[in-house]
Amino acid sequence: MSKEEKKMDKSYEIKKTSAATMFKLIFDIKPLFLPLTMLEQLLSTAIVFINIILGAKILDGLAVQKEGALVQLAVIMVSCNLCFALLRWGIDKWLIIMRREINERILKQISEKCLTLDYQIMERTGTMDYIQKANVGSQSQGGIVAYCELLSKLFSNITTIVYSVIILAGFFKSAELKGESKLLCFFNTPQAGVLLAFLLILIILSRYSFSKKNQQLAYEFFEDNVRTNREISHYGSFLWNYQMGKQVRIYQILPLIRTRLQKKVQEAVRLNRKNRRKLIHVVIPSEAVTGIFFILCYMFVGFKAISGTISIGSLSLYVGALTSFSDALGEIFQNLNVMSVQNQYLGNYTSFLALENEKYNGTLPIEKRMDNDYELEFRNVSFHYPNSEDMVLKNITAKIHVGKKMAIVGKNGSGKSTFIKLLCRLYDPTEGEILLNGIDIKKYDYDEYRRIFGVVFQDFRLFSFSVAQNVAADVEYDEEKVWKALWQAGMAERVREMEKGIETVIYKQEDEGVEISGGEAQKLAIARALYKDAPVVILDEPTAALDPVSELEIYERFNEMVEEKTAIYISHRMSSCRFCENILVFDDGDIVQMGGHTKLVEEDGLYARLWEAQAQYYQG
Repeated sequence: MSKEEKKMDKSYEIKKTSAATMFKLIFDIKPLFLPLTMLEQLLSTAIVFINIILGAKILDGLAVQKEGALVQLAVIMVSCNLCFALLRWGIDKWLIIMRREINERILKQISEKCLTLDYQIMERTGTMDYIQKANVGSQSQGGIVAYCELLSKLFSNITTIVYSVIILAGFFKSAELKGESKLLCFFNTPQAGVLLAFLLILIILSRYSFSKKNQQLAYEFFEDNVRTNREISHYGSFLWNYQMGKQVRIYQILPLIRTRLQKKVQEAVRLNRKNRRKLIHVVIPSEAVTGIFFILCYMFVGFKAISGTISIGSLSLYVGALTSFSDALGEIFQNLNVMSVQNQYLGNYTSFLALENEKYNGTLPIEKRMDNDYELEFRNVSFHYPNSEDMVLKNITAKIHVGKKMAIVGKNGSGKSTFIKLLCRLYDPTEGEILLNGIDIKKYDYDEYRRIFGVVFQDFRLFSFSVAQNVAADVEYDEEKVWKALWQAGMAERVREMEKGIETVIYKQEDEGVEISGGEAQKLAIARALYKDAPVVILDEPTAALDPVSELEIYERFNEMVEEKTAIYISHRMSSCRFCENILVFDDGDIVQMGGHTKLVEEDGLYARLWEAQAQYYQG
């Protein structure tokens, strides 16, 4: 494994989220959520004990037939339940809104992180898995919302234990019994209380162990399913994405999609079956232990009641307190286990947010020159993609003068697009350097450097926004400037025909959306690059989807489109090269020829062969 690969693997390490980080994260996202959740849990705990205590008094009152006291106790119990229920209802409605806000905020953070990560990081398969883990991990077992609720339950459980201990203080008092069996006498001795406490500790420890194993298995299942679930989602998206519908129907791709999808689903099913078998071995012993404990508790209290040492009301009181105590103590350990595993889940999320960009971001500003006199230079640049040692570019040296028109031609896979990616600093060179006005581009502020390029990539994308917003790539826009860019790109007349003009939403994601052709989309992409008014315009196959008339129109407006800017064309249509002052000919990662059209046609080289191969289509 190379040093670069080791560095990449290390960057994908998932770290458990510390308690301090979690509290900071919670209060940064929604400060009031945790206190309100704790208050809701406290109200739930309080009403349980109010019902236990008042219920016991009502039972004792029934035994001695105190009707007035019974009515008073019943009114108090009902009133408390009503008041607490109303309070909980109000808090719960507030928390429902907060939960949605928290989940939306988390999704926004993940999305913004994706948008700010270096392109070279985003292209990696490992990053795709990392994003899936962050997205699913932030929601698994309830995510941050459930984590806050667990903290609240922990607080509630501690309160429950304190209340239960106070109530049970009188339960373990010994009593002398005469004429009763030895078994009944034993259950009224301190030794019986100690034995029950010992059994309680053993059972709680065993439940803690089972719970810990259960949570660890759950997280292992999550890790096993990350890539499978991502692939299932990917293939499933083909079925509902209407833009893929034409290819699916014409080429009858559905059986292929179904086969791939079924294969992944079967893989997920096999994993889930295997994991379920593991869980059964943990769940059954845990439930059995819990059942045994409850039997012992009820036996202990039952023998006390039979011996007459406690009243009917006290029987209800102690059973309720003992059950609450055991449940709360068991939940404390269980919740601590769940929180520990949730830290692992949320560690995917917090580790992803902490993922650092690899590019060095300089601080130098780009000099604002009225004459746009810039010079870009590749100096001995070589490059290979991550996880590959094969050089895509090999010792490239070339100069690009702003204001000049340049074409880049060559066979598929010769390194043309990679050259542009390096120029736009989507990647950094493996060897050599790229200079702007004699200074390494790494030393410039990255955001400022990106502003000097307007690019139409071959795999460009438009969005289901209005025409104007697509052209301006912003919510706000200069209407006059939008129309100018549309006119330069040959799209103004088509947009004027639309009912809402530049306010028309494209694509059918919305009810009033308008579908546009591939050629029209390409013109909008060109208009977007022109609207940016950057000194360097890069067009990757700018007329590939255009009809001959539109292509001729683009070429006739060529000088008006780029004005005094640098224009770099990547094209397989050799006729477009005649408009350019300099042509770089790529072959197998090398620049094998350089010069003007006339000069290169006369040379016995790759350019002349490419020209001759296409000459029959455009000569005359």
